[in-house]
Amino acid sequence: MDDQDIDIGGILNLLRRRFGLILATLAACLGLAGLAILALTPTFTASALVLVDASRSTLLDPETQRTNAATDTARVDSEVEILRSDAVLLDVIAREGLLADPEFGVRLGLRERFMAFLRLGAPDLPEGETALRSVLDRFRVAVSVQRRGATYLISVDVRSQDPQKAAQLANAVAEAYIADQTRAKIEGVLAANEVLRARLDLSRQNMVRAEEAFDGFINANIEQFAADPGSSVSRLRDDLQGITGRRDALLSLSQSVGAAVAERDWVALMAQLESDAVAQLEEQRQTLAASLSEAAADSPVAIDLRQQLAAIEGQLADRADAELLGLRTQVAELDEQAVGLRQQIRSDVLASELPVEALTRLYQYQQSADLARNQYQSLLAQSADLQVQAELQIADSRIVSPALPPSEASFPNTRLILALAGLAGLGFGVGLAVIYENFLGGFTSEGQLHLVTRLPVVGEIPLQRLSFDAEAAADMVITAPLSHYAESVRRVQAGLDQHLRRKRFPRQSGAAGNEPEEERGQVIMVSSSVPQEGKTTLALSLARAYAQSGKSTLLIDCDLRRPAIHKNLGIEPELGLFEYLAGRAGADTLASIVLRDQDTGLSVVVGSKRSDIPTDQLITGNAFTRLIAAAVKNFDLVILDTPPVLPVVDGLYLSQYADAVLFVVRWSATAQSEVRTAISRLEQAKTPDAPVAAVLNQQAGGQARYGKSYQGYYEE
Repeated sequence: MDDQDIDIGGILNLLRRRFGLILATLAACLGLAGLAILALTPTFTASALVLVDASRSTLLDPETQRTNAATDTARVDSEVEILRSDAVLLDVIAREGLLADPEFGVRLGLRERFMAFLRLGAPDLPEGETALRSVLDRFRVAVSVQRRGATYLISVDVRSQDPQKAAQLANAVAEAYIADQTRAKIEGVLAANEVLRARLDLSRQNMVRAEEAFDGFINANIEQFAADPGSSVSRLRDDLQGITGRRDALLSLSQSVGAAVAERDWVALMAQLESDAVAQLEEQRQTLAASLSEAAADSPVAIDLRQQLAAIEGQLADRADAELLGLRTQVAELDEQAVGLRQQIRSDVLASELPVEALTRLYQYQQSADLARNQYQSLLAQSADLQVQAELQIADSRIVSPALPPSEASFPNTRLILALAGLAGLGFGVGLAVIYENFLGGFTSEGQLHLVTRLPVVGEIPLQRLSFDAEAAADMVITAPLSHYAESVRRVQAGLDQHLRRKRFPRQSGAAGNEPEEERGQVIMVSSSVPQEGKTTLALSLARAYAQSGKSTLLIDCDLRRPAIHKNLGIEPELGLFEYLAGRAGADTLASIVLRDQDTGLSVVVGSKRSDIPTDQLITGNAFTRLIAAAVKNFDLVILDTPPVLPVVDGLYLSQYADAVLFVVRWSATAQSEVRTAISRLEQAKTPDAPVAAVLNQQAGGQARYGKSYQGYYEE
């Protein structure tokens, strides 16, 4: 298959083979996520919605026009910054008592807690500005203020460990902001009114001076004005003086009466008012006071007299207040009469025939007085209007949706965390499966085996499910010659034949090497990295396949430590390879130890007994050399079933006799590092021109690469 093609089937098989690893990784990630969720403190988020009215309307001016969109955007953004400002947050801290709150309140910092844990001192809680700053920092982190898109809505979010507290604080922040906004508007109006009041005092003084200047000019020239025939200025002036005198007398009397009432000086009050009613009340008061002075202090008579005396004094006070109100009313009436007379005098003067110079100056004084009066009245009206505005200011924002206690925690988001953990677990699991499959675990395809080992791969042998009439997988070559397993063995045979034809070499006979060349049998070594890779079964199957093809084939069980071919054949011979190499009686020739497979005509040398001496000494001896020489002389093909390379060194010595090496790798079981190490050792030990071919054995699923596609060609 081309390297750029995507093998969907291979990917699915990989996932199926490593399903346990993927599932374990997924479970581990979900478990860690669950532990993290349990360890984290739940946090609840409550939100309050505030609507900003960009028109800045008031109760006195509800029809204020809105500004343009750009100005509105800047206004709303400004309100967002005000909402999250320290001034608003500090107001909430003070209102809600967050300095003593367990969550936001004053507590030791990380450094102080670490010092206390190490018993390096007893740190004190921060106080004053430091404590307030620490609480403000924690509360600021818990508050989030943001505008909802391009609307006039502002969302105030507060996070807390308590859902009730989260809602309470979110509403408190919104309310503090609105209260601060209202207070700022009132303070702005009052500040403007204070500036206006200062200007109002100056305007009043200017008005008084202008009026006095006007009246002074008239008084200074009254004789000239009165000389005009038909003029009533002189009479009006006399009337004004009379009214002014009475007004001053009444004003003085009202001030004296007010002082007497304040001091409760009833005698002076009676003398000033000269009222019969007040005199009668004062006489009664004096009589009661005299009787009270003669009565016993706590007697019922004294108590009754005190009550009567208090009632009389109350009547005196009421009567005095009524008289005082009458005096003040008379003063006000006289003031109005005086104003009317002044206006009449000014009108008569202006209507009289005066010299131009006098008339000009008179008009000048009048104009100044009118301007001063109008200015004062205008400022007075504005001041009154600002005072009313200060009392009627409303906020430009309002809460349209108060915060409610949330029913679920916003952090940790259990569903999201578990979903992400699940995705991460699947990703890590698949990644680990790929890494394990291609770098750490076993081989699962011919391409992978070739890519890692750089060896030609002659085939894949399926994991065989035995039929009832077969005792071993190797018997399938005999009992089911058209089976997938038998066909896979023959495919390996064909691959080895190709390598042997390319690497065939002549054998030199004689000690001196001067005898003619002759054809000899070829030696195939079947090896593996570690035990339990199916090497012996494959060696027997391959030998039977060669024997069935008509070649005289000898199979030698060279695993002297764990011989197994005799078990597959179901025989227990007395003599075998070990006896031959050890020089036992009756096992001195090749023919004496060769057995015959009746079904295929295969010749076999088994090792029925385990060696009790180091096996490498037997293999490296002259006896084994003679055995191989006799074997290649009498057989077309000699197959050596050797021990695994990594556990023992026997296979390395045996590789020197091989014309080709068939390296067996168990599907998805043998570690790649072990395979690379074993091949490296074989490459160093074998003859340089002996090819090494690999075969992938016991492929799961019962089918090799083309098994399912060409199932009709096989008969299981």
